[in-house]
Amino acid sequence: MLQHQLYRALRTYGLSLAAVLAINASAQAEQFIGFGQPGLPGRWAVETFPVYNRNADGNVRAGGNTVLAYFSETGFTETTRDQLQFWVGAVPGYASTNGAKNTNAWGVASPNLGFAYYYNVVEPTSAYGTSDYTTFWTNPTLMVEFPNGNDDIAGHGAFANRYAASFSVANYLQVGRFAATFTPVGVHYAARNRNTTDLGNGNPQQLRGGVSYWFADIAAGYRVRDDLWLGVHHVYHVNNRAASSFAPSKVGKIGPSMTYTGFSRQNLYLSANFNIDYHHSDNLRRSNELTMAVVKFF
Repeated sequence: MLQHQLYRALRTYGLSLAAVLAINASAQAEQFIGFGQPGLPGRWAVETFPVYNRNADGNVRAGGNTVLAYFSETGFTETTRDQLQFWVGAVPGYASTNGAKNTNAWGVASPNLGFAYYYNVVEPTSAYGTSDYTTFWTNPTLMVEFPNGNDDIAGHGAFANRYAASFSVANYLQVGRFAATFTPVGVHYAARNRNTTDLGNGNPQQLRGGVSYWFADIAAGYRVRDDLWLGVHHVYHVNNRAASSFAPSKVGKIGPSMTYTGFSRQNLYLSANFNIDYHHSDNLRRSNELTMAVVKFF
């Protein structure tokens, strides 16, 4: 009975793969103030992007892409005007199972490899911290996800036994004490699961996430003191829009955003967004979430 109810929920309420896995379709779960800039040249970093989401029914998702990344000293121009980033990661986490049998709430989703390119389109002509300091970076990012071997029908990592890929172009603009990181649009494609899933309807099948998008992913703010940026974050998701076994769904979120650089001498950087659900389609439950980024260079 539970399996049949879950099947109806998947079809009717449009539980997208992005929602099931508690991540968006990029290695950075979403944008934060200051992202889109290069990392420390020639350094390794551990980056983690925790997400905690609770919906109106009390269901909880918690997890985050955690990666080991390398930032090159120079890029294609053989100068510090551009930079390459490579990473390997996965998404450990927890998700409510709603009483489903033979499932595990804890799991690992989306083992992934990624590549990002940073290019300084507008180089600053004045010192950092001055009122006319201006810089603009662009940051194309590609991530490929691999099957996790999970054939459960609930819990973290369910429906992630598939290949997937995402692509987006982030941009970073800073003028004086104002900064904005923005991705106009990103796209994610999830192929069919490698395993068939019997959801109690007598028709086992290989479920496919298909094509999802996210739009207007913006984190903008003001440097209120030398080590603290405060502002706002917004993102709008269109899940399972095409070639999907799941019903399409939409959700828009907005809320406060911050980035703290007070640990920069220790090469540690912290960011966070609190996302409030201001709009969602009828087949989704209202949910709010806390997302973070923790980056440590070595």
